Amino acid sequence: MEAASTAKPVTYMRRRPELTPCYSIIQNNLNTFISDRNREGRPLPNYVIKEFEAFLECGIPAYGCLRLACRSCLKEQIVAFSCKKRGFCPSCCAKRQVEAATHLVDHVLPMAPYRQFVVTFPIPMRYWLHSNKVLFAKVYRIIIKEIHDYYKIKATASGIKDPRPGAISFTQLAGSALNLNPHLHILFCDGVFAGGSETFRFRNLEAITDKEVEKLLTDISSKVVKLLKKQGYLNHDGEMVNHPLSDSIFQDHESLAMATSSSIVGRIAFGPNAGKKVTRIGSGFGYYEEIPLAKGHRCFSVNGFSLHANTATNTLARDRLRKLVEYISRGPLSNERLEITKSGQVKLKLKTAYSDGTSHLLFTPGEFIEKLSAIIPPPKSHLVKWSGVFAPNSPCRKKVVLKPEEKKGRSPKSSCTEDIPLKNSSWSKMLAKVFRIDVTKCQHCKGDMAIIAAITNRSEVARYLKHLGIEHEAPARAPPRYQEEPFEFGSEQNRYETTATIDN
Repeated sequence: MEAASTAKPVTYMRRRPELTPCYSIIQNNLNTFISDRNREGRPLPNYVIKEFEAFLECGIPAYGCLRLACRSCLKEQIVAFSCKKRGFCPSCCAKRQVEAATHLVDHVLPMAPYRQFVVTFPIPMRYWLHSNKVLFAKVYRIIIKEIHDYYKIKATASGIKDPRPGAISFTQLAGSALNLNPHLHILFCDGVFAGGSETFRFRNLEAITDKEVEKLLTDISSKVVKLLKKQGYLNHDGEMVNHPLSDSIFQDHESLAMATSSSIVGRIAFGPNAGKKVTRIGSGFGYYEEIPLAKGHRCFSVNGFSLHANTATNTLARDRLRKLVEYISRGPLSNERLEITKSGQVKLKLKTAYSDGTSHLLFTPGEFIEKLSAIIPPPKSHLVKWSGVFAPNSPCRKKVVLKPEEKKGRSPKSSCTEDIPLKNSSWSKMLAKVFRIDVTKCQHCKGDMAIIAAITNRSEVARYLKHLGIEHEAPARAPPRYQEEPFEFGSEQNRYETTATIDN
């Protein structure tokens, strides 16, 4: 107790994204990458460019900030705006990760055991799922239905009437090598809910066995392959004979289609290394009637599909559940895994070394930006889905969730003329929970902080930051390294080429 009382409080300091490797790489090379794609006649889609532009403004006070003041001593403090994007921003993805875990564990997930199901897909199928939302939705429904049916059948065999499972799924788009790898992390209540309106409660079931995981994966893979055959994408032997029609955003932007398809197979799409490998290529759909291969306890693979169901938590292990939710909702990139070498290349540390001993990957800055552009979620793609008793339209949802009245992401009102309490803002809760930093309290007198203004006008922001003695200019972005020279008809070279053409 004495050691806890003498611990120094953590002081809030503005994060400095401009000092991180990811920011430096994009700041100095984004305009070159965009210019190169334009010169090739393969411009990037707007949503990709906006993602990068928003990242370069995230956490930089010069682009806008909140002005806070202590109610007691009137000391002021600023908080820069965040980009709130879903693609790769390490800060916003980390905040979203903690926000999801806090909301689910504290407000949604009832006291029950939980099990994680991780489903990955054959390499040739990954581009289809990423570029065709309709196909992905059909495959997702097959997977969810099969796992739901597993719990229902098992509960019915145990004498439970009208069993109802519940699940929350997170779609992850990237692997640790920044390769595009859409896969599902599905968190199921490891049991079912059943009973009447007054006796509706959770019922435990025996843990899933290796045989049941093997059968579940076999059923999932066979039904997905059957769907692909019915759609005309595979023949009777499981060989690819056609490709699904991609969404319009991929049809209209060749650069996006090239970046995503190359990212899936671990190759480079653009630049001097175009077509070269980054990582090894995996197998395809396998052969007809392939036997499921055991990869570990409650983990099997077949026909390029894999299912892992060995991670579970018991009813009372809420801290372990929180860590599990943080894991399945994590972002694809961490600055701790990035390093800029002396030669200017990007060194990415793998989370787990490859079997051949590879521990890092090396990219040029342009190749690194290419990999990031491939894993940015396309517009209107839902990365979090609810099913069973947790579904938004389920009549059972209010009966099972912990606090149905709580909503995720509560934030301060936008009006600055009102006396706004800061305690309800989600970002302040995340800082307090993760870093033990309470930005709702003054760093000098521990009084309550209040929002007095949201400054968005660039000139006003610069004037205010200059008054506080804070850097008031946004970090400069490097111009394109290679610019196409304007065509001058009267130049010596063009005059010679024109004369030679006429003479011939």
